[in-house]
Amino acid sequence: MSPRPLTALVVMASERSCDLISCLTKVAARVLSASSCAEAAEFLYAEPAVGIVLTDLTLPDGSWCDVMTKVLDVRPNAAVVVCSRLADERLWAEVLDAGGFDVLAEPYGENDLELLITRAVMARPSRLAAVV
Repeated sequence: MSPRPLTALVVMASERSCDLISCLTKVAARVLSASSCAEAAEFLYAEPAVGIVLTDLTLPDGSWCDVMTKVLDVRPNAAVVVCSRLADERLWAEVLDAGGFDVLAEPYGENDLELLITRAVMARPSRLAAVV
């Protein structure tokens, strides 16, 4: 039996998520897309295979903090990555302190995402091994 591909949930406006989703599908991830915190919550409840959540800084009904809170409540085994055009040390520290895995600066490329996913899986094997 072959392992299931990693399921990634992208939480950001559709006009911003196209490049990220395109890159993710090339690195063997099953990709789900939500454009708000509410939609993300629906996916988190419905899809137990979500292993990584990539969220925008701000969303129409909240922020990455709201997504993080929901992930920790519903899918605590999932790694959370915050995507930002302006990633800096302060944001990175905030994300890590809140329980997130990393910050991904735009523009993203396949190599960046592949490395990020590999690091997430290796760093948290007990959390992600079931979905990789």
